[in-house]
Amino acid sequence: MSLLFWVVVAVVLAIVEIFTVSFFFLFFAIGATITAVVAIFTEDINLQTWIFILSSLLCLAFARPLVKKAFRAEPEKVPSNVSRVLGEAVLVLEPVTRYAGRVRVLHTGEVWSAYLDEETVKDVSELAADQEGVVCRVDGAKLVIKPVSSPAVENS
Repeated sequence: MSLLFWVVVAVVLAIVEIFTVSFFFLFFAIGATITAVVAIFTEDINLQTWIFILSSLLCLAFARPLVKKAFRAEPEKVPSNVSRVLGEAVLVLEPVTRYAGRVRVLHTGEVWSAYLDEETVKDVSELAADQEGVVCRVDGAKLVIKPVSSPAVENS
């Protein structure tokens, strides 16, 4: 009789866990399963109750943190496409001035609109086609670039 009781308790708790996904009832279902195995060997309801309580609490205390960590781990933070281009080398396709230009990011092959960094404009008014530059930031849908030989790029 008690074997059937513990099996039913284990199944009910497992079903509750399926619907709550809290990793709480799962360990009581495991405790009930352990107790069902013990019930095969003894009819002592007091012993069965203590085994259920102790095994459930031990599973809850030691296994729940591990299970929660495994199933709710933070995904690896991968930089977005925009932040991936920061610091990347670019090849100028159309002359880049203070206001406009087009470049190809060498690492990805993407073509972007671009303009020169304000500090760079003091030294260089334009980057000609086929010159290389470095992305120093992204402004909306445009890259802000500096020439490769810029002192600000060499010091960063």
